[in-house]
Amino acid sequence: MRMLGKQLQAARKAAGYTQRSLAEELLIDEETIASIEQGRRALMYDLAEQIDQLLGLKGMLVAGVAELPEIDQFPLFAEEYMEHEREAISLSWYDNAVLPGLLQTEAYAYAVMSERVPAYDEDELQAKTAGRIERQEILQRKCPPTLSFIVWEPVLHLGVGGPETRRDQLRHLRACAELPGLTPGCGPGR
Repeated sequence: MRMLGKQLQAARKAAGYTQRSLAEELLIDEETIASIEQGRRALMYDLAEQIDQLLGLKGMLVAGVAELPEIDQFPLFAEEYMEHEREAISLSWYDNAVLPGLLQTEAYAYAVMSERVPAYDEDELQAKTAGRIERQEILQRKCPPTLSFIVWEPVLHLGVGGPETRRDQLRHLRACAELPGLTPGCGPGR
């Protein structure tokens, strides 16, 4: 992601744009350009298309976004977090909007990511879903971390992905509750 950001920076400068002037042309915030160039924010496919067209890059950024290695598909802060997550001996969560990624089924994760704005294209959606599910490997480690999850009760009643996805997700949560060192909890809805 940082390499793609540096490519954007080089192309922007070569075309004579400042971060501010490029942002104004694209009708986005200057900080968005800065964050992408510094590798703190992912360059989304639709924005890459706009920049390619504006700067005459003939699809260079779009190709870069499409071919990002899996490890580079996340912002730097998320990569660092996931690295710490893989090494952790103890993790705690409180979530009031969705179930934590480590407890999501593939169908639930796909449904959650399908609601993202701006939307992921199908390839991005599949890659992000797979990445989320792969993170769950820490639950099966020989010495898994001690995990504590508190979820706001209404989250369990949301129809994310439809009735079948919800039913399978609740069954999965029940199975996760049996894992050693994993403590699920529910915050009251009232």
